[in-house]
Amino acid sequence: MKKLKIILIGCCLIVMGLALHYVLPQVSVVEVVGVEVKLTDVEVGTRDVYMIQTRLIGGDKVRVFRNEDAWLYLKLNSANLQTEAAVFAREENGTAVAIRHYGWRLPLLSMFPNATSAWPVEPGYRHIPIFNIVILVLLLVLAFIARRALKRASGKFMELRARHTSASGNNTPSSSPSSSSKSSSASDAGDDEWLKRDQQTSSRSDKSERDD
Repeated sequence: MKKLKIILIGCCLIVMGLALHYVLPQVSVVEVVGVEVKLTDVEVGTRDVYMIQTRLIGGDKVRVFRNEDAWLYLKLNSANLQTEAAVFAREENGTAVAIRHYGWRLPLLSMFPNATSAWPVEPGYRHIPIFNIVILVLLLVLAFIARRALKRASGKFMELRARHTSASGNNTPSSSPSSSSKSSSASDAGDDEWLKRDQQTSSRSDKSERDD
């Protein structure tokens, strides 16, 4: 049972970690090399999806981002971001651009990370994920509070269960003092009656001997 509990907790932590890795934003410092509008198939037909093509600074590795509205980050300006990316792509000497994005790149599923914002930076720029740190600290605090509350509730439940068990044990049928007193008085009355009968019998026998 303990091993099963550990396995379940481990699976929950892995799922939560993957979800946070997908949702929490990341920042990549890249050079924008082009933009395009890609026609994709959806359930009701087709729709246009903005794409931003980039290349890592100081390397040949490329990264492609999709540019769609995201209610999670209150991003409703995909067209403006696409225009900014087009301006960055026209600049000479490869301007370093920081792109904030979330999601994964899965070629098998044709998934691309979604860009939420972009701004020019220095080539040696290093981003400190303050937002992610704050979110993780808040989640740890909430997990600690939830663990304490759960532990306290479990302790109260065990205490109530112990009280209920002790109360049910005290309510089991047992000989009460009144019944014992009644039984003792009844037995005393029976003894007195037996003594009276014995005295009457002995007195009759004595009288019969005297007559003889």
